[in-house]
Amino acid sequence: MENNPIKITFIPKRRPFIKNATSRLRALYLIDHLQKLFPNKYIANLDDPENADIIVVNQTASQENLIKILDQKKKRKVFLIYDVVGRQYDDARESFNQVAQQADLITVANETQKARIEELKLGKPCCILNDGIDYVEQLNPSLSPFNGKVVWFGNHQLGNLESAMWAIDYISAQPKYSVGVIGNKEIKLDNVELIEWKYEGFINNLKRYSLCFLSHDSLEKQKSNNRLLVTIANGIPTIVSNSAAYSELLRKFKLDYAIVNNENELQKALSILSDEEQRQKYLSEIQPYILENYNYNAVAKKFDQILNLYYLKGI
Repeated sequence: MENNPIKITFIPKRRPFIKNATSRLRALYLIDHLQKLFPNKYIANLDDPENADIIVVNQTASQENLIKILDQKKKRKVFLIYDVVGRQYDDARESFNQVAQQADLITVANETQKARIEELKLGKPCCILNDGIDYVEQLNPSLSPFNGKVVWFGNHQLGNLESAMWAIDYISAQPKYSVGVIGNKEIKLDNVELIEWKYEGFINNLKRYSLCFLSHDSLEKQKSNNRLLVTIANGIPTIVSNSAAYSELLRKFKLDYAIVNNENELQKALSILSDEEQRQKYLSEIQPYILENYNYNAVAKKFDQILNLYYLKGI
């Protein structure tokens, strides 16, 4: 094994990869940590399907790349992992079925996604490779002191912002609080501090706020909990709504009060999390759990276990 390291290539969404969350979470960070943890076992890189033993193609990859990978699969023996991260397989495109039928393994980020894949009866093994904590090198776990500032961040085009607007409007109308939004510069909102998203310095911008509010569009029931991992890992207590993934994680640590569906519940959560002792209590168990289980060393080790089970046993 040491003389013949396994060559793994990841095919993510688009360049520049660092600006795309899926590409970072499902490729860039994994490559970096696989190389650090298993330097003699794997050679991991980006966009090199012609020389790879294992190709990990993300569902959001371009049609051109998908065709290129399927061509490699026809030409030679290569282990193809199809990394499915959302509901794009509801699209009319044929690419999902084309790649899924040729894949040796399908990976997803959570149980909800796994159940959906299994409903499709593709006849392919499917396993969970969870997302880890984004913005790896910027990590700052210290508790942000309360200052009345509440932040939302994310991709406004996926319904995430629209689903949060009822809370943003309510919070921004309260004299004790103000709201900031970190996102695309195209976002236009009244009575809200707008900060253009940039990868560099993102956590510093996030930690200007003492609370975060996150939600998912109602059609995105299988979305990952990766944004919640970021806020809690970086010391920002977070209130959530309309998200199975977020709610599941908070309930695990009996933080049900931070799962809200209306203004009364939101006001209660805001009141609780304006108290420094309650803010510390919020993070006391959930943050160590996230830091231990969702760091990218842990994710890379899980990926190694998956390869041991599904790839190495077949060599």
